Amino acid sequence: MLAAAKRSSADVRLMVRVAQLYYRVHLSQQEIGDRIGLSRFQVGRLLDRAVEESIVRIEVVHPDARLVELEDALVTRFRLDAAVVADVPAATPGNAADDVAREAVAEVAVDLLAQRAPTGAIGVSWGRTMLAVARRLPMGWTSAEEIVQLNGATSRSAQPTRATEIVERFAATTGASFRTLVAPAIVGTAELREALDGDPAVQEALDAARAAQTAVFGLGIPAPDSPHLGSGFVTPDEQARLRERGAVGDVIGRFLDANGEIAWRKLDRRSIGLSLDDLRTKALRIGVAAGTGRGPIALAAVRAGVVNVLACDDETASWMLAHG
Repeated sequence: MLAAAKRSSADVRLMVRVAQLYYRVHLSQQEIGDRIGLSRFQVGRLLDRAVEESIVRIEVVHPDARLVELEDALVTRFRLDAAVVADVPAATPGNAADDVAREAVAEVAVDLLAQRAPTGAIGVSWGRTMLAVARRLPMGWTSAEEIVQLNGATSRSAQPTRATEIVERFAATTGASFRTLVAPAIVGTAELREALDGDPAVQEALDAARAAQTAVFGLGIPAPDSPHLGSGFVTPDEQARLRERGAVGDVIGRFLDANGEIAWRKLDRRSIGLSLDDLRTKALRIGVAAGTGRGPIALAAVRAGVVNVLACDDETASWMLAHG
């Protein structure tokens, strides 16, 4: 028993010595083997055992390590193709927290777009987060044939939607032509929506949106100052009805409940733009979520199957992992 204990102690000391020579003195495995009379394979096995037995603890201490962990967890938990998470700095005087989050998420979303470099036709939505993304796009981040608007945006109030600016910026930075959808996001009746869908200009834009294999869109929440509500598309009474029906936010103007189902089908039948069924057919579906309270709509969009690549802030990512 004593001899076994001594052998065990010697074995541990050998592992510690090998680990120190490798991690602190920075000798190669071959150099260590030559020094202490072991093969390179034996040195490698000792290093592996040192990690397995917690003699050596490897830590990644850079601040971005937490974000990478969040990204990997999102991909694994929700079976996404990819995820990027922004570390949102604290808001400063004169900068609202949501504005800071939008800029941080826009930065990582633009990096993601440049890495993916989608070509052909690209469909885009509108909103404040999408505007932040569009304004950060560098020239030549990819080449594309056409940029097309995914859902209606003609404002019914004095508040502009800036949809045209977004489409034009995507086009200008990729060398593509562009096509807008000249219609409101939501109209007064389903019959009016059907009539507008039959208009040649609207029909051509919708056909182009369906043909695009890439879609980039914001994930909004039903707050009174949100673009869809602030632009007059949804009345105060309708906003209350949406809340009663459990709406947590919208994807290209389609309001979802927490399970990823259409929250109010009567309102949805008045919406002009790509359907969620059409959105699901696209190879690359990039959802962008930034700001307080976006966790529920980001999770709903994933559950609905309309997002396979997610760009979001760290608060949103943490909420999704805690509740999904």
